[in-house]
Amino acid sequence: MSGQPRPSVVVGVDGSLDGWIALEWAARHATLRHLELRGVHVVDESRPAQPLGSSPGQDDGTEVLEDAADELARIGYQGAKLEIRYGNPAEVLLDLSRDASLLVIGRRGAGGFAELVLGSTSQVCAALVRTALVVVPDTWRPDEPDRGRIVVGVDGSPSCQAALAFGFALASTRRAELEVVHVSDVPEAFPRPDVWLDPDEPPWRAGAELLVAEALANWTEKYPEVVVRTRFCAGHPVQVLGRASHTADLVVVGGLGRTRFSPLRMGSVARGLLHHSRSPVAVVHNEEQV
Repeated sequence: MSGQPRPSVVVGVDGSLDGWIALEWAARHATLRHLELRGVHVVDESRPAQPLGSSPGQDDGTEVLEDAADELARIGYQGAKLEIRYGNPAEVLLDLSRDASLLVIGRRGAGGFAELVLGSTSQVCAALVRTALVVVPDTWRPDEPDRGRIVVGVDGSPSCQAALAFGFALASTRRAELEVVHVSDVPEAFPRPDVWLDPDEPPWRAGAELLVAEALANWTEKYPEVVVRTRFCAGHPVQVLGRASHTADLVVVGGLGRTRFSPLRMGSVARGLLHHSRSPVAVVHNEEQV
């Protein structure tokens, strides 16, 4: 035996509805990718002390873990590692996920996990770039059938290669179609449509097609079984990808796009999607995190 630890999916469970939804998504992903599932409840030590006269063990996290075990049993998942940790939820989860394949959280929870999306501390910054992150919104319905469609946003930056690696690997496992979307910021670079030489051929189209072709180089050869469709349009990437999320199982973006002003080392597109996507969103920083 190699002695190497089994790759894992770390999921934050906090007793909220979003937490249970994230737990079920993580369990499905762990099953598909043959990964260990590690559910973690973090007791936030920064919260006010338990009042006198309250029930013993009320805030020790055992009830949340028991409920998590019941939830996993309900969906038929076995073999998960469930544990309680103490500290700041965002910092603890990010620290535990350093060697994991994926970190999964609900978009909104009972408290603390929102820092993973909105926080700006240096520790959160350092940890996020070491793993992939999936944020599962409460609009994801586990009882509905998969749509068979994964959307990947590409912008020509190095991080879109990490997004493509994640998207292709998951599309192959799920036998899903992969839609690669590039959104051109036309107003800054081109004249109004009424002065185009060819109204049926936008002047930005050729550049967009070349960018996507270069981004896809070698991926279609590596995953010949994956059906790939490409889409080019003008507008704002968050709006376009947000609309695409209505009919997708997952939207995947790179952690850093062409614009690098986010304190979380997330591009503005990734941050916007975490708030507005109707499907789960994967933010991928490293090609190895697939």
